[in-house]
Amino acid sequence: MKREIQTFIDAAEADEIQHFTVDTTAKDFEQDPDKAMAPLAAFIREQIGKDQLAQAELKLKDTAVSVRLEMSVLNLPLQDSKTIGKIMATDQEADINVYAVIETPDINVSGLRIDALAPADTYVAQAAVADQSLHDWLKLQIEKLQTAAANKAATDVKQPDEAPAAKKPAAKTTTRKTATKKAPAKKPAAKRTTKRTTTKKTK
Repeated sequence: MKREIQTFIDAAEADEIQHFTVDTTAKDFEQDPDKAMAPLAAFIREQIGKDQLAQAELKLKDTAVSVRLEMSVLNLPLQDSKTIGKIMATDQEADINVYAVIETPDINVSGLRIDALAPADTYVAQAAVADQSLHDWLKLQIEKLQTAAANKAATDVKQPDEAPAAKKPAAKTTTRKTATKKAPAKKPAAKRTTKRTTTKKTK
């Protein structure tokens, strides 16, 4: 299955893409990712048989995770199809490939991972090999998400409702010296002067 690059870009921009969406929970997806993705793989193979471009999406309704199978000429998500014209010669013809895409803030810094599974024709002709590649890819992405969740839980330390009040520093005890009051010095007793009375003799 092939497309001229410009023809593919135009189709993606005009949303001339066959869409298929399934909802599930994170628990069901992690317990049996192959089962969760099986309807998506079947839809993509059906569209390849019709020579139609397609996108199949699995939404984890209780989380911010989207897992998709997309048909494209380059390992870029369909929403970034404009960028393809900056990378590839638009008048050239290229194979259509099937890509596995996962989009969530917890998968990596960019929040998106995309990898090629197989050329569209091979995805149909060698379905078992392609499904094994998807199985291995899903297992790796789930491990990454579980590790991210564990790390987040480990660092998410619950803060106490109210921090204990800081102890006030003990008041500094100042020992005040009491000056000893000196008793006033005793004044020497006043010297008594005795006045002698002279008796005048009478003749």
